[in-house]
Amino acid sequence: MKFSELVRLLERNGFKIVKEKGSIRYYRKPGWDKLIRVDYITAQKKCPRARVITSSKQLEYKFHKEEKEMIELQYSLIIEATEEPDYFGFYSTDLEGFSGIGHSVEDCLFKAKWGMKEHVELLKQEGLPVPPNNPDPRIIVQNEKKLAVA
Repeated sequence: MKFSELVRLLERNGFKIVKEKGSIRYYRKPGWDKLIRVDYITAQKKCPRARVITSSKQLEYKFHKEEKEMIELQYSLIIEATEEPDYFGFYSTDLEGFSGIGHSVEDCLFKAKWGMKEHVELLKQEGLPVPPNNPDPRIIVQNEKKLAVA
């Protein structure tokens, strides 16, 4: 799905942009207590992830305590490989509406670390509920799940 198609779909369903920072946009709908984070790739004009609710049980990489401290994620993270070898999408099942893209698993981890903090801060600014930190966050790396457009 192209970025412009996703934006039109969000706007048709009552979502309005509340913040834009570089290639990242946050959308909110009146009466809905979630934010949707959309990451835009200028060169490819694709947006693989704009998820609000997902659940999956795939290959899990549970990091030891020492490694978890190095990664410092407050919520679980799903990283999905796409058909393009240098293109990954990520999202969190603990932090609904949070998603992004990266060019490697490491890039996704780095972007998620800072993106989650920013997402939580924006939830607070907008007066929306902030989910509690996951005491045992997991990082799952899996193949991309094809989504049907509603």
